[in-house]
Amino acid sequence: MEDGNSAHVHKSKGNCCAKWRTAHGIVLMPHPSTSPDMNPIEKCWRRIKQALHRRRRQPTTVAEMEEMVLEEWARIPQDWINELVLKQEHWVQVLMERYGWSTPN
Repeated sequence: MEDGNSAHVHKSKGNCCAKWRTAHGIVLMPHPSTSPDMNPIEKCWRRIKQALHRRRRQPTTVAEMEEMVLEEWARIPQDWINELVLKQEHWVQVLMERYGWSTPN
């Protein structure tokens, strides 16, 4: 899932994802930059970011950041991730009831 948020859209000509989609005939539907985060991975990223902010020591290099992100990812219980995926149908229904407006976290 991709939305139109500029943080998620790579504009360079070397965008390998865009090239792959084009080569395979996949057309993206346009989404506003403030569309609700319906992808379960967004909740995982939020959890990782919160955990990183709670650390006493912040990363000072890309390698340290990668290591810390992987550590926090490993701490996320698989049951929690499974539950996110299982609740997708519910959240789609809530989104439709709200006519596309924000959903509670």
